[in-house]
Parts: sequence; structure tokens; C-alpha cells
Amino acid sequence: MIIESISSLLILGIAILFLHPGNLSMPDSVQSMMIIGLIVSFLTFSAYIFKEKSLDERESLHILRAGRISYLVGVGSLILGIIVQTLRGEIDAWLVIVLCAMVLSKFLSRMYSRYKM
Repeated sequence: MIIESISSLLILGIAILFLHPGNLSMPDSVQSMMIIGLIVSFLTFSAYIFKEKSLDERESLHILRAGRISYLVGVGSLILGIIVQTLRGEIDAWLVIVLCAMVLSKFLSRMYSRYKM
């Protein structure tokens, strides 16, 4: 739980630095190190998410709900971003691509688990 929390905070911190670096002028070496840090933090976080085991039914339910809430917040944020950018007339294709990837992966994983498990 500690490593998962630390990697989550690192992901958030590095992403915020990319969004608004403040007074930092980012040379290429600092930017490269931040990209590597973001990738390593994400891989660490992903490993702990996949390794997560529940001890009882109640904890399993909490894990499932957390996953559903996270997915809905992600999709909702992307939809909100698409709506705002559409109204401004400058839609970013990455928002649409990521939204499609999230929805398609959810659909395919549900179909796989329904028919193969």
C-alpha cells in the first residue's frame, strides 16, 4: 500500500509539473528525466494494481468499486474535455483516441470474461 501510494503521488506530481512547470525552465535533460520518472511511476503503480489481492468478499467489493469509480471519472473527464474543446473549436484528437481506447478495452474485457471465464 505504501509503494502504491508513493507511485500515485509521483504520477500526480510529475503530471502537474508537466502541465505548469512554474519558474522552471525545462532543459531537455530535466524533461527527459521527468518522462522517465513518469513511466517508472506508472509501471510501478500498474504492477501493484495487477498484484492486488483481496482477503475477503468485502475487500473485494471495495476494490471493484474503486476500479469502477476510477474508470467513470476517467471517462467523464475525457468527455468533459471533448465537450469544452468542441465548444472552443479546437478539439484535440488525443482526447477522442484515449476515450475510444478506454471504452473499447472495457467492452472487450467484459466480452472476454463473459465468454471465456
